[in-house]
Amino acid sequence: MQPSFLSELSSKVGPKAGTGGFKRDAPSQGGYGRVVSARLGRAPSGVASAATSDSPSGGGNKWNDIEFFYMTVDDEQIGPATVKEMRMKWKSGELAADCFYWYEGMNGWEALESNPPLLKQINPPAPPPKKGKAPAAPPPPPQNEETPPPPPPRITAAQARPDFANYAAPRPSSSTFAPPSAADPAHKPRRRVLEKGWMEKLTADLVPYYYNTATGALQWEKPAELQSSSNNAGAANSGWVWVPTEEEGYAAARNMGGNQYQTRAGESITYSTPRGVTLDPLNPASLSMLHNDLVLLEDLCEGMVLHNLRERYLKDQIYCGVGSILIAINPFKRLPLYTPDIIEKYNKRGNKVLAPHPFDIADKAYKTLLEVEKNQSILVSGESGAGKTETTKQCLMFLAEVAGSKANIEQRVLSVNPILEAFGNAKTLRNDNSSRFGRFSEIILDEEKRIAGAQIQSYLLEKSRVGYQQQGERNYHIFYQLCKSDWAEHYQLGGPENYGYLANSGCTDVNGIDDYREFQDVVESMDQLGFTQDEKHSIFSIISGIIQLGNVTFSAASVNGADASTIDDMGSAYAVASQFGVDSTQLHHALTHRTLEIIGQAPIPVPLRVEQAVENRDALAKYVYEKLFNWLVRRINESLAPSCRKSNFIGILDIFGFEIFKQNSFEQLCINFCNEKLQQIFNEDTFKNEEQVYKNEGVDFPPIQFIDNQPVVDLIEMRGGIFTILDDVVKGPGKPEQKDAKFGTLLDSKFASNPCFVPSNKHRGVHYSAFSINHYAGSVCYNIDKFVDKNKDSLFSDLYNMMAESSDSFIKQQFSSAQGSRRTLASEFKSQLKSLMDELRSTQSHYIRCIKANSQKRPRIFEGGSCLEQLRCAGVFEAVTIRKNGYPFRYTFERFVERYKCILATEEGWQPLQSTDVRDQCYEILTATKQAFEEMKWGNTMVLFRADEYRVLELCRALSTDRVSSKIQAKARGRLTRRYLKLVQAARPRLQEAERSRDLATLESALNYVNEVLGQFAVFSISAPIAEWARCKELVVVIRESARLEPELETWVYSDLGDDNNFEMLFKTLKSAREIADKRPTPKFDELYAMSVEQFEGWREYRLSSRLEEVMKTVERDEMGEIYAECKRLEYSSPSLEEIERLMGVSESELLKMQYKKANENGNAQRAVEKEIELKELVLDQFATNFAFEKCGMLRDPVDYANAKVFSLHRDDHAAGMLLFSKSVILTSLTRIEDGASVKDSVNAFKCILGYCGDQRITYPEAAAIKVLEVGMEGDEWVRAEVYAQLMKQLSSNPNAYSRDKLWELLMLCLLHFSPGDGMENFVQIFLRENAPVRVKDGMVRQCHCIVYEEQAQAVPGVHMIGSMLKQHGF
Repeated sequence: MQPSFLSELSSKVGPKAGTGGFKRDAPSQGGYGRVVSARLGRAPSGVASAATSDSPSGGGNKWNDIEFFYMTVDDEQIGPATVKEMRMKWKSGELAADCFYWYEGMNGWEALESNPPLLKQINPPAPPPKKGKAPAAPPPPPQNEETPPPPPPRITAAQARPDFANYAAPRPSSSTFAPPSAADPAHKPRRRVLEKGWMEKLTADLVPYYYNTATGALQWEKPAELQSSSNNAGAANSGWVWVPTEEEGYAAARNMGGNQYQTRAGESITYSTPRGVTLDPLNPASLSMLHNDLVLLEDLCEGMVLHNLRERYLKDQIYCGVGSILIAINPFKRLPLYTPDIIEKYNKRGNKVLAPHPFDIADKAYKTLLEVEKNQSILVSGESGAGKTETTKQCLMFLAEVAGSKANIEQRVLSVNPILEAFGNAKTLRNDNSSRFGRFSEIILDEEKRIAGAQIQSYLLEKSRVGYQQQGERNYHIFYQLCKSDWAEHYQLGGPENYGYLANSGCTDVNGIDDYREFQDVVESMDQLGFTQDEKHSIFSIISGIIQLGNVTFSAASVNGADASTIDDMGSAYAVASQFGVDSTQLHHALTHRTLEIIGQAPIPVPLRVEQAVENRDALAKYVYEKLFNWLVRRINESLAPSCRKSNFIGILDIFGFEIFKQNSFEQLCINFCNEKLQQIFNEDTFKNEEQVYKNEGVDFPPIQFIDNQPVVDLIEMRGGIFTILDDVVKGPGKPEQKDAKFGTLLDSKFASNPCFVPSNKHRGVHYSAFSINHYAGSVCYNIDKFVDKNKDSLFSDLYNMMAESSDSFIKQQFSSAQGSRRTLASEFKSQLKSLMDELRSTQSHYIRCIKANSQKRPRIFEGGSCLEQLRCAGVFEAVTIRKNGYPFRYTFERFVERYKCILATEEGWQPLQSTDVRDQCYEILTATKQAFEEMKWGNTMVLFRADEYRVLELCRALSTDRVSSKIQAKARGRLTRRYLKLVQAARPRLQEAERSRDLATLESALNYVNEVLGQFAVFSISAPIAEWARCKELVVVIRESARLEPELETWVYSDLGDDNNFEMLFKTLKSAREIADKRPTPKFDELYAMSVEQFEGWREYRLSSRLEEVMKTVERDEMGEIYAECKRLEYSSPSLEEIERLMGVSESELLKMQYKKANENGNAQRAVEKEIELKELVLDQFATNFAFEKCGMLRDPVDYANAKVFSLHRDDHAAGMLLFSKSVILTSLTRIEDGASVKDSVNAFKCILGYCGDQRITYPEAAAIKVLEVGMEGDEWVRAEVYAQLMKQLSSNPNAYSRDKLWELLMLCLLHFSPGDGMENFVQIFLRENAPVRVKDGMVRQCHCIVYEEQAQAVPGVHMIGSMLKQHGF
């Protein structure tokens, strides 16, 4: 009978090992898949497995036909290579006898010295000496240092119970084996080390392990004898310890004397150790040993646990285990850990041990339910922002995928999430998608253990959020989603920033949350769950009414001398009344009054003050929202109710974690009480049940100590406890503010001596009435303000009765029952919690502890101090200690034999178990390992052991698997391959006949037959190329495609191809048809294709040739790019395209010159001017500094200008200020005008400029402007340049804003009437660019160009025309 572990071996080695389909790839460094494929493959023809022979069989030298992979003396992997290449490496000294080699068919890497025939080929003996000389003595054959351990002896019944104490193998250290990384060169095949009996070896997967040749001991960890002195230094004498720090929790540091410590990064820490406290020692070498199960850690102190979690988190390994408990750290980013492939991996893992994952927890819950048919529960806990909601969705996703259903019910279960998240989640300071209610989801399974439905229970919705949020937080998502949706207009809603309930916190948007899209998801989920259109309308009407209720504000008023209130703006009240279906007048009265009912008297309306009216408004909003939320949960449960009898369920609890804020109120007390109750269940499962296991198995173990929180639970919920007193105060007489004080007094008087309670008089620095409770996670101070009111949780009868009379049937139904005396929130929550605890205790629980890595909600940041507190609150350290000190690895005798009997498989064959008693069989297996297991415990039904023994057993199991897997795979795959080839030969004639027929039905029938016959071999990756099958498959595709394309070709070829759409459709169809045209599928297709090509090419020529001709006349870059792209897209060729390619590569200036030339050639004068201007602009951009005003060659020398006045005492000042603003008349012209009359005209023009700009007083400024224009228009080029120079002078360093504005106006008037001239034009252009006001700069620059090419104005404008001319140009 075949051993049962063969299926496990098959799953380990994978389907690609063997003959068929094998690819001759070298093993990657540390890679697993390729090495396994090589190891399990059949040897080449004539080559036997290295496990049975040292050289290829058969005659001749077959070594030359093999491709080798080998390691050089520098540990570099080479291959594939021939013997000849290896011989060259030997001669160069890069290859030695102790280097490893491998070729296809070998079981693993071996040293060259272990194969003398191969070594002889690589290092052949010296040639025989010449005659007369004695031959040199041949070198001694290389000796193999490695002595493999002998196979374990066969076990007889008499040897069934050996004395394990006789084996004195060294105890392995507490490190564990980690699979090699492909990127880590340290995991390459390495040369062996032999020292003090220990030898490093490699598994077939190139994972190093260690074997002691003297004792036969095996272990994964590197023995102390082989470690360097630095790594072998113990923690006891190294001075390294874990130092507590506020930010990181703990830091690994060395004591430098006194209270000074230094971290590994060289940072100094000052820490004073409290009296009686000893810092935990640290072995620095252990910091590199990371484990996915905290039980495997060498040290169990808080520092090491935190370090392990931190380092794994920074490597995106966010999950870690404590036995069966999962620790999940929020990465704050998307990781590829939840794909369908990974779901499949966990679902079909068999006996494989996989990394911790929510899928692992969900899989265990589902498999356990299948096995024992007991209801299961998954408890997901953690503080806000720790990732509870996402983890819950991952568990649901796994169960939906694995369990499935008959009516696609699992998709309806998943569709619940968008609705509950929209109505029950909100952005908080700690989490952008925080669940503000507790949720227990029961996934109900039918008798076939498939999903039949689901039921959801909700707990303690945070109603207070509806009316108030802290700064930086948001209200529930649904409010913002509706405001940003397409439905908002129907409900007369604007953006969320317009509403008090949504915007008062200052946050309406969240990065990474698309409210618009998520609202669409909500509506889609409602449709999937069968919500009617009326139900959706009513839901969103209520949401809209609550949103607008927040905008109802109040102001003070007086009624009969008493303080009262009134609504400020009835507009919002009308909107609320419309959405709620109530009368606006009644709403106004109910919000601002309450009716006092006294027995025997008529009801008395009592007006409310402003603050009371606000509280009344908020109470209505909270009450209505709670009613809506509870209805939603009931409606979802109706939709998901199973149609068959309930068999079992898997419950997933996603509930608020322990909360400690600066201000803690009634909500926090309820939340923390819930966590106390959950901690009790956790204690029972983790600690009490652990203790029970040892008792049941009869194994001695010291009593397990844990923090029992029963006293805290009793303090809160027992008769006469906090909740009872609170309920009594609610029902008693007095005003709300008086009741809070009374509640605090009663607590202090009753529980002052209770060690779990801290009365109000013992709170220093607290400026409000408070009490504290010493919870299991720490002491929490509660502010008693509003405790009584929140517990009462009621609505004034005026508002309740108003809602009960609503015209909206949906709202009326929610308020249909009489209000009556409602239970207090505390008693209701206590009752709900009791029901939940009873439900959880009836299930087998699984735990996921979620940890929030940092408060910044950013990836790759690990705040150790915060994480440490969360781990303490979650009870992780106690769980680690209990599991580590006990025996965390435990198998029933049957399971132990099932898992480890593969160790009995040796090179010689299978060693059958001799005993029929399962306990004795366990002894036989352990004896066969030849390892020491003195600390193993034998219980009544199971074997219990610790991490050290577990690692050794897993190593023995891995080595045994390696030994036999290749032989099993080779034989199985050889047989399958021979059968496969016979079937291929039998199928070929049918494929050939189908190919000749060219009939679609015949081809498909033949292909289906081949797929059915040969497809079963695909799972083993056995395949061979079948030419007939490939041709038939291609022919089927061609025939199908031609049948699709023929009607399309016929439609478009006869259409009006002048229409752009028809032309494009023909082109698109032709591109598809071209791919099969050479296969000539049918005569009709060939005819249509040829006709379509002819029509398309004709129309393409018609469309593109004229456009191309026009573009080549202008050679505009954009137009050339467009037409070039269009020609390439339509596959049109033309000589002009080559010219376009050349022109697209020229510079901008060269292209402008070409455009200017083309414009002149085509007689387009206007375009030629435009291009000439663009060229000028280009030159000016490039040489702007050369055209600074002071560099103009037409200007006088400043000294000559100063000397123009004979008797001047300030010549230097005149010279320096020649080109700067001045209120004085110029001495002479600024330009080198020689004609005396022209100089006089220039000086007069400057006087006019001063007058027009207000720098000198004149009677008619506009007349002065006209005079300046006359001088410019009547003068020659030098006079015109002079006018412009004078204007630029006055604009330089002019401090007077009015003067500057008038100067720019005058400069614009000059540009409209005469040109600056060739010598001054460029200087004016640069001056305008650098100094003109922004509003008119572009217009002035453009006019400066235009006046050069236009004819000069014929007449001076009238004074009355100046204003309109300037206004027309932006002044």
